Amino acid sequence: MSRINIVLCKTLPPKDDLNGILIRYYETVVSRMRRMGFEIDDSAPTSALAEFWANADAYLPPNGCLVLAQDADGQIVGCGMMKKLDAETGELKRVFVGEAARGTGTGRALIQARIDAAREMGLKRLVADTLTPNVEMRSLYPKLGFTEVEEPIETTTYLDQPMLRPHMHYFVMEIEGSDASAPP
Repeated sequence: MSRINIVLCKTLPPKDDLNGILIRYYETVVSRMRRMGFEIDDSAPTSALAEFWANADAYLPPNGCLVLAQDADGQIVGCGMMKKLDAETGELKRVFVGEAARGTGTGRALIQARIDAAREMGLKRLVADTLTPNVEMRSLYPKLGFTEVEEPIETTTYLDQPMLRPHMHYFVMEIEGSDASAPP
């Protein structure tokens, strides 16, 4: 894999371009949920995609951010989003790196770009959640300065998908007055 470019979007990219990476993300989530024993309808990725587009403005400035990872040919190989939960808190959502870009630091770069955007937006904390089988994110968040917390956080997934609560891990990063870049 050649060089990966991280792009902070000011507007939504073409729908077909973004749908390609989002469908792969949703299919991965559904696959993991099925392995956990959940019965998930085959239409779930399509429904999740429709829900994203219905609320896509929440992931654009001034209320959030959408970050893409593109290969040298401009193909989207990863994505990450953030939206404000309140005046001080941003929630990281939908971080995903396609197989071809895994192991290149792309996931780390997508998270760091959202940390930087949160700081520029004046947010004081970031929160994230992930399912137990997502060992990649459960490992990466602490490396970037997030702390896993025991108490549930009322994230979007927590509120919208109560059946997942026993399988969720929650992470917090305080960014006010601190350097939230990767630890030394």
